[in-house]
Amino acid sequence: MLPYLSVILSVRNERKMLPGLIDQLLAQSYPPELYEILVVDGGSTDGTADLVRRRYSDRRVRVRVLDNPKRCVSAGRNTGIRAASGDAMVFLSGHCTVPSKNLLADTAEILETTGAGCLCRPQPLLAPADTRMGEAIAHARSTRLGRAPDTQQMAGFVEPPGCAGTYRRSVFEQVGFFDESFDACAGLDFNERVRRAGIRAYSDPRLAVYEQPPQKLRSLLREMFGNGRGASHFMRKHPDCSSLGEVAPLGVVLAVLLGLFAWSQLPTLMAAIITLPLALFPGAILIATMQIGASHGFRSAWRAPGVFATVYFGQGIGLLYEYAFPTGLRPRKTAPVVTVTQAAESMGEAHRAA
Repeated sequence: MLPYLSVILSVRNERKMLPGLIDQLLAQSYPPELYEILVVDGGSTDGTADLVRRRYSDRRVRVRVLDNPKRCVSAGRNTGIRAASGDAMVFLSGHCTVPSKNLLADTAEILETTGAGCLCRPQPLLAPADTRMGEAIAHARSTRLGRAPDTQQMAGFVEPPGCAGTYRRSVFEQVGFFDESFDACAGLDFNERVRRAGIRAYSDPRLAVYEQPPQKLRSLLREMFGNGRGASHFMRKHPDCSSLGEVAPLGVVLAVLLGLFAWSQLPTLMAAIITLPLALFPGAILIATMQIGASHGFRSAWRAPGVFATVYFGQGIGLLYEYAFPTGLRPRKTAPVVTVTQAAESMGEAHRAA
């Protein structure tokens, strides 16, 4: 028997790209009576929610709009989980595209054949970019230096990474909901709890979705700053998961600050010796930029150094800010802690109501 699937989209101001995504979901080969689409809107100011209500109110697949007054992704996902009727939940962002019409059918098949509690997927930055800067950001972020999240390209059982996108209902009954003290890195925290609970995860390239990169440097900077804060919060909550790679951007920021101090306060020779290791970072950027130029041309290559600098300084400053002001991502008073028992009761009530 095929499972009923709930596709949960936590969105805000996605009027431009969201209709295309919903159309792709409505065109899936999966039986329309066996899935629903829940659009959880975080207070959009561009008419996203109204557009979805008008355009998709009378479809064979049930499309619902839910409100997310807290606006963060974790709260949006929890809102969707509580309202979902599915045996499994498929989480997507509002700025992605679905390249396969069999995504949901493959999801159901893989859940059935593997018995996995969660499914992971590749999420390359291959959704069409609207600007040349967006193209450059996608190319730069796809390199090793660009710090894009690792995505599993081979089918098989894996440790739950940050890109797990589908979970059985029983997973939430076992480990609870997403921690709403997170915005960025909420998935990373949830998947660490899934791993510690011993729930098996399976990855398959057939489940790939294409994410759209930020279209401007300031949007990338905002995203990287949030990721830095989220990573800092994650490492405080799970100190055994800390690594040098996670704090590398902070090292770059501190090294630059040290260099500025050295050249302003110390003799030239001593300052040069102290800051010599800083040359490694521009050297790495130069090599990565040349590789981008060889693969994608000058149009992306000349923008790449700015993208790399934005990635590292954005994440580094976010890490530093969160270390200095850790109260910013502590659990909100308006976001009560959801225990495993409460999660199971909440989902049970929603499932029975459906």
